[in-house]
Amino acid sequence: MKQNTAVLGLFLLFILPIIIVSCSQSSSEPIKIGLAVNLSGRGGEAGESIRDGALLAVKEINEQGGIEGRRLELLVRDDENNDEGIRKADESLIDNQVLAVIGHSYSANTIKAYPIVTAKNTVLITAYSATNSLSKKDDLFLRTSVDCRLYGRKATKLLQKKGISSVAFLMDMTNAAFAVDYVKSVKKYYSGKISTTRFFSRENTDWDQVAKTLLEPQPEAVFLLTEATMTAVILQELQSRKYQGIRLATLWAQNPNLLKFAGRTAEGLSLISYIEPDNQRQTYLEFSKKMVEKFKKPASGRSVRSYSLVRILADALRRCPSINPAELKKSLLAGKYETLMGQVKFDQYGDVIRPVYEIIVRDGRFQNNGEI
Repeated sequence: MKQNTAVLGLFLLFILPIIIVSCSQSSSEPIKIGLAVNLSGRGGEAGESIRDGALLAVKEINEQGGIEGRRLELLVRDDENNDEGIRKADESLIDNQVLAVIGHSYSANTIKAYPIVTAKNTVLITAYSATNSLSKKDDLFLRTSVDCRLYGRKATKLLQKKGISSVAFLMDMTNAAFAVDYVKSVKKYYSGKISTTRFFSRENTDWDQVAKTLLEPQPEAVFLLTEATMTAVILQELQSRKYQGIRLATLWAQNPNLLKFAGRTAEGLSLISYIEPDNQRQTYLEFSKKMVEKFKKPASGRSVRSYSLVRILADALRRCPSINPAELKKSLLAGKYETLMGQVKFDQYGDVIRPVYEIIVRDGRFQNNGEI
């Protein structure tokens, strides 16, 4: 008996301190999350806004005590907006044992990242990808962005409200996963006539020919599935042809660059978006002020989405009984989140539930015309 007691004493003397130190180190280690977006390829400026919004959120979370005393650490990688860059960015983050990867900034890039990230038992979460190919899957993929299924229903409702019987889509196939899914989703619900014109913004574009082809069916409306600068170019082409029909675009074009480059040609343009302009929530106004103070640039739809997404992750992490991807997913699905853009929650598959609006350009500003 005495011998057993002596052995137990020796065990406690040598082993217990190791256990205590190990637990202490584990509880003090930062919780790593990754951000993989385009920072240097075409459209890299948008990626910088995404990065800055995420960095501001992490800074505030850590100043407020982190996640139950543990720091949140953001590892940033440039996916260069190409296949090899995406692979390297995601593999680097996984090698650094991040719990979740926030990425990517285009639907096509998120689709490519999906098998790389989720196969390694890592959460993939995005605020920028609308592709239907990742919808309704019970997996480790979640998003705070609306998918094309919902956009299709809302676009159809808006077209019907405006009495449009024919619409011509301009599709930038550089982001084909978004453009193709968007048109397919509208076709599912819309009974009017649909025509399509495709181009690649990464290639030299004959805008005269693009505009001619787009307007050849004499559509009552044109629907621009293009980013802000490309939208500005085609709006100018439409004006030069004195096009009088309805012009529509998407959240992809809801960027100050549209107003900067399109000028008066953007007046009256309708955008289907879940991002409210003229956001007067106090939390958003404070966020906007901090963005200018820290990064010397105004808040944008991209920075507010990344900031909100990191805040959602932190909220879910605080409710996790243990920190691992499976528990994080459960916690994310169980919560309702008050964000800078209103309440967000997920359905059982991790797809977002949130309102969608018609945004109209009036007097050189994006203005909310109400929920669709």
